[in-house]
Formats: sequence, structure tokens, C-alpha cells
Amino acid sequence: MDRNEHLSAILTEGRALISAAEGTPDGLVSACPGWTNTELLDHIRMVWGFVATQVRAADTSGPSRPNLSDSDSPADLLDDLLSLLESTDADNPAWNWSPDMTTGFWVRRMACEAAIHRWDAEDAAGTATPIEHDLAVDVVDEAVNVAFRFQRNGPVDNHPSSSLHLHATDCDGEWLVVPGDEGLVVTREHTKADTAAAGTASDLALFVWGRGHGDLQFWGDEAELEAWASVAP
Repeated sequence: MDRNEHLSAILTEGRALISAAEGTPDGLVSACPGWTNTELLDHIRMVWGFVATQVRAADTSGPSRPNLSDSDSPADLLDDLLSLLESTDADNPAWNWSPDMTTGFWVRRMACEAAIHRWDAEDAAGTATPIEHDLAVDVVDEAVNVAFRFQRNGPVDNHPSSSLHLHATDCDGEWLVVPGDEGLVVTREHTKADTAAAGTASDLALFVWGRGHGDLQFWGDEAELEAWASVAP
């Protein structure tokens, strides 16, 4: 997906997230034990405010502290973030935890974040629908290339020992993830691995972000597959 498609996804997925969460505030979020949709919506409010602050600050020396008010509604924060991302050059500096400290990082990150948490909110409401396959491919790609390597607490170095092959059956999407002494090697290819998962891009996206198995088919050691499903935060 290109930048404009990511921006469109932030709006569409973000609005659907808000609608599902506000419509079922007491719905239990299965991927976040102890959370209802109320806590999920508060989390996404803080995320949108935090990201907007990083883009405005344009300071890569460290995270800038947001200043949110209780009166800042989720819809207002979503609109503010989207307007800011649309008007800021993708190459502008913006702090994050990856080597790509640019606003462009946040455009894709926010599209993926909104898609996953929209599913969370709808799942809690009993109305979950799949992630659109082009966006789901980006969600998987971001997970294996970014979240599996870099997280808020620092670089990830405790990967499972097995290689992993992911195969989307409803669109063009395959990944081979191989751990090694120098970190992960990720390629887009059709090949065998120690462990594997195949199914829709949406189910793969939810799997790598710890949202269950869906209708995926699996091969290899179950414990290793579960370990891969828990790498992303």
C-alpha cells in the first residue's frame, strides 16, 4: 500500500474502531486481559496523541511528552493526527523506536495499529470482520520486519530458534523469517521452514500480533509457533 492508502486506512479503521468501542464499552478485549473497550479506546486516544506529538516535535533525540486533555475526544484526536500526517512530508524527522525515525514510519504504523485495534474492538463487540487483505499484508510485513526486530524497550534479541514461513492464500504475500546470530533475516519467498502458517492475510496478520489462530493451517512444532505469535508486543 502507498502513503495515501495508509492515510485512508487510518481514517476508515480509526472511525470503525471508535464506533465499535463506544457502541459496546463493556465488551471484553480478548487480546488485552483486563481491558474492556473503554480501556482500549483510552489506549488508542493516548497513542494518537503521542504520535501527533512526535510528528510535531520533529526531534529524534528522544520521545516528546504529549499533553492530552480529558476533553480531547477520540474522534478529535484521530482527525488531528490524520490532518497532521497528511500535511507533513514523509521524510520529516519524528522520533520512534526503529532506525527509520521519520514521519513516514508513523503513517504505516498508525494504519496497522488502527486495523489491529479495530478488530479488537469489534471482536469485543461480537462483530469482528477481517482486515482488508492489502492492509493485512502490510500488517504482517511491518510485524516481521519491524516489530520482530525493534520495540519500545529496545532491539529484540530473544527470537524463537525455528525458522518461520507465512503464506497468504488470498493474495500475494509470503515471508520467510530466519533467526540467526546477527538477527533476523526476512525474505519474501515460497520455501520450506521449520514452522509454517498458511491462510488469509487477515488471519496471518492477527496471528503475528497475538490474536489467535483463526482458520490458519500450521506445520511444525506448536510451541515454536506460539513463540513466534508472542514476539510482537
